[in-house]
Amino acid sequence: MHSNASTQNGRSSDTERAVSPVIGVVLMVAVTVVLSAVIAGFVMEMGDGMEDSLEATGAASFDFDADDGVMTVSLVSEGNADEWEIVGDVEDSPVTEINGAGEAVTLACSDDTGNDDSTDGESNEELTAAETGTISVTASIDGGSSTVIGDTEYDCSDVAD
Repeated sequence: MHSNASTQNGRSSDTERAVSPVIGVVLMVAVTVVLSAVIAGFVMEMGDGMEDSLEATGAASFDFDADDGVMTVSLVSEGNADEWEIVGDVEDSPVTEINGAGEAVTLACSDDTGNDDSTDGESNEELTAAETGTISVTASIDGGSSTVIGDTEYDCSDVAD
């Protein structure tokens, strides 16, 4: 009954085997191209949005000597920012600039008369007459919005006289 082993019901099985894998490969390539285009579109769109909302980074350290009433604020790392400022409870100067990494600014507690309570005389700003307050270091990129990169609270009420 079988005159030819390669035919069944009048069709060639070699022909059907060749067509099926080709169609499968074409469909897989098409799906891969479409998925790649969709993923690339999302990545490009996310990248555009990230440029507009780039947040300044950096690191600051705070060292408060309660015995002398002196706080040293240092910029440890510039990060991606190009401007840094000390803000908070600083008398007569709500903003003090820091020029770059490694620079330290010394702040001293003051009494009710505004006199500097520190004994070293090296401070370049005075903390307010308030006994407690907050000092923050902010960073910005090209004058854009500021980001707080470090902050601390201080308490001058326990400063030794």
